[in-house]
Amino acid sequence: MNRFNTAWIISIVILLGLGGYLQLHKPTPTPLKMDFQKLPFIIGDWRWVRTEPSPKDFFGINGADKELLSVYKSASGNEIKLYIAYFEFQKQEKKVIGYHSKWLHKRADVVEIPMNPHRIIRINKTIFRRGMNNQLLLFWYDLNGRIVTNRYKAQLFTILDGLTRGRNNGAIVIVSRTIEQSDNTNDMLNDGVGFIQNLLPILHDYLPSS
Repeated sequence: MNRFNTAWIISIVILLGLGGYLQLHKPTPTPLKMDFQKLPFIIGDWRWVRTEPSPKDFFGINGADKELLSVYKSASGNEIKLYIAYFEFQKQEKKVIGYHSKWLHKRADVVEIPMNPHRIIRINKTIFRRGMNNQLLLFWYDLNGRIVTNRYKAQLFTILDGLTRGRNNGAIVIVSRTIEQSDNTNDMLNDGVGFIQNLLPILHDYLPSS
């Protein structure tokens, strides 16, 4: 137990030191490979129907250099929303992982998604109430090609990229659906997983990688 506590104390001290270093050294902005507006109109079984303006402080995320909020619809008429916030660089007042968005993780579970026989990715799943309906959210951080669920691990990768590569860019991707009373949550989750399986290879052409 003492070794465990000591390891955590050392880790915290290192993170604080690295965080201070990054505050004094401005990273190089890293633009998208390609603008989000060029995302395909069809992703798997889902067809684009409209792009909406992103509300200020959407899901507690603000200060992004590039944002996208698009709605896709299936043949059966179900709608799914795709939100991406990308930061070319981060500083104290604009972060991918900030105080106002930590609520996303409070009741989140990790879901495994098979991409092919040799690769499984993990994303977060949470359900929360917005207005009169519940919302299903599937979300993750993309940090130069790394798919990360844990916010503390995401912060650590951001610091390491700043130290080793001179950049601290990153993105958060959120796939959401409104849950109606007649909806089956498992079916909605499967729909979201299928959408993400088709989305991730596409995002590789837009988000920077290592």
